[in-house]
Amino acid sequence: MCRYQLVARMLVAVLLVLCESSWTCAEETADAVAAIRKIGGTVRPVGKEWAVDFHLRGRRLTDKELVHVAALKNVVWLNVSKTKITSSGLVHLKGLDKLRWLHLEMTKVGDKGIEHVAGLDKLEYLNLFGTKITDKALGKLARCKKLKQLYLWQTDVTDEGVASLQKALAKTRIVRGVDLSKLASSFSSEVEKPKKRVPLKWVDVTSRGEAPARSEAGVNCEILFENRSKQPVKLFWIGYGNGALKFYTRLAPGATRKQNSYSKNAWLITDDDDQPLGFFLVTEDDSHAVVPGASP
Repeated sequence: MCRYQLVARMLVAVLLVLCESSWTCAEETADAVAAIRKIGGTVRPVGKEWAVDFHLRGRRLTDKELVHVAALKNVVWLNVSKTKITSSGLVHLKGLDKLRWLHLEMTKVGDKGIEHVAGLDKLEYLNLFGTKITDKALGKLARCKKLKQLYLWQTDVTDEGVASLQKALAKTRIVRGVDLSKLASSFSSEVEKPKKRVPLKWVDVTSRGEAPARSEAGVNCEILFENRSKQPVKLFWIGYGNGALKFYTRLAPGATRKQNSYSKNAWLITDDDDQPLGFFLVTEDDSHAVVPGASP
C-alpha cells in the first residue's frame, strides 16, 4: 500500500469518528428535549442554545428530573419557579456553564443549593423570590461577577447581608420588594409614586418583513403601552422560534395597557386591518412604549 493510500484511509477513519460523535450528540440532544417535554417542560432554541421553562405545565418537576436539563448542556435560560425542586436538585446545574437567566422563585431552595448556582460565572439574572435563603447564600453569590439583576423578596436575608453583597457586586441591581411590616404605617401618609420607566424606541414599518423575525429570550420586565395616535391599534407579540404573531389587545386612542414581557422581545403594532405600523424592541428595564400621534 502506498503512502498516499494510507493517509487517505486515515483521513476517512478520522471523518467517520467525527461523524459518529456528531450523530451521538444529536441523539443525546433529541433525547433530552423529548424527556423535558414529557414531564411538562417547554424547550425552544435560542440561536444554537436553549431556553427551558417548567413554570407553566411542569410544576411537578423534581430534583431527580433536572438531570434531563443537564443533558441538554447549552442552556442559557431556565425557569423552574413554583416547581418541587430543592437545594439538592441544583447539583444538576453545575455543568450549565452558559446559563445566563435562572428563575428559582417560590421553590424550596435554600443556602446549600446556592453553592451550585454561585459557580455559574456567566449568570446575569437570578430570581430567588420566596425561597429559604439567608445571608449565608449571599456570601456565595458574591462570586457571580456578571450578575445584573437579583431578586430577594420574601427571603430571610437581612439588611446587613444585602449591603455587604451590594458592596461586592456594585453594578448588580438587588431587589427586595416591599416590606409589608413598614407598609401599613406609611400607607395613609404616602401616595404611590409612578414607576420610573425607560422610553422604548418606536420604529415605523409598513410590512411584517420590516419588523424583527422573532423574539429572543431575556429578563422579566413590564411595559406600559400608550396609544397617542388618533386611531385604534392592535398589539401583537412576535413569538419565539418561527416568529408567529400572537394578538394581545386592541388599544383605543389615548388608552394604555401594562404588559408583562421579557427583554429582547419584539412587539408589532398594527391598525384595525392588521396593517403593520411599527414595532418596539424591549429592553431590560421597565419601559414606556408610546405609539406616536403621527402614525398614519
